[in-house]
Amino acid sequence: MGQGKQNIKNSIQSKTNIDKQITLQQRTLFIVGAIVLVLLSAIWIWKSIEVNQLNTQAEEAQLELKEKASAQLMQSHKTHLVLLAKPFVWALRTELLNKNLGQVNQYLNEMVKEKGMLRIMIANPKGTIIASTNKKDEGQPFTSAGNQASLTTDEISVELAKDSTLVMTSPIMGFNNRLGTLLIKYSAAKP
Repeated sequence: MGQGKQNIKNSIQSKTNIDKQITLQQRTLFIVGAIVLVLLSAIWIWKSIEVNQLNTQAEEAQLELKEKASAQLMQSHKTHLVLLAKPFVWALRTELLNKNLGQVNQYLNEMVKEKGMLRIMIANPKGTIIASTNKKDEGQPFTSAGNQASLTTDEISVELAKDSTLVMTSPIMGFNNRLGTLLIKYSAAKP
């Protein structure tokens, strides 16, 4: 009987050791699992932050590129308006010297049909609009559409008015005097 008790005692002790080992293995497995979950969560959060930063940088770069392209496009429109003004003013000059206001109006009406053209007018040296694509403008002071300084400057100027509208003014010079001032309003907005 002594031997039987000893065997039972050894069996119980052995079972307790096995239970302790299983519990220790479960605890170790749980700790390792928790560490893996924490690491995976940390990596996921880190990568999410990194992706968000890259998206923000890409959006900023895209916005900067759009602004740069818009500025270059606006500069291109200004350059083209100046190039257009020179021969157009020469044609108008010839007709104004011949006092052919009917032909001047025809030139204005044909030009305003071009894409982007909003309004074209000519003011005499006194600042009164003598020809316009909008007949309501005729007889009105030039300052109702343009600025006073444009009536005296001897250079072509192009200014951004509002909502992508460019206002180009150019003097129309005779042989030794000013015949008038040309004003063109042009929409540089996207089609």
